[in-house]
Amino acid sequence: MGLLGDAGKTFIKYSEKIVEKTEEYTRIAKLTLDIKKCDESITQAQADMGRYVMQKIDEGATELSLSDDYIKTTAGRINELKESISRKRQEIRDIREAAAAKKVNQ
Repeated sequence: MGLLGDAGKTFIKYSEKIVEKTEEYTRIAKLTLDIKKCDESITQAQADMGRYVMQKIDEGATELSLSDDYIKTTAGRINELKESISRKRQEIRDIREAAAAKKVNQ
């Protein structure tokens, strides 16, 4: 019975490790997906801003002010998305560092 008990404990131990790794990979995958979505949103916002500028040029504008509401709002959104990407990348680094530290301590 001792052998079966040890085998059961070993199975539980490795099952816990698998679950922990799966959770780690899932969190990193979600953050990576969020980063991709932010990148796409930045690309879309930049394209929208370019269309806006072209529309103004087509309407005969010879100057555009950076204090234009649309330009300020869109630039602000782009900067927020960039900050969000930075935070998510830091979170990924933190997850990996915590996993490495945990591995060293085991």
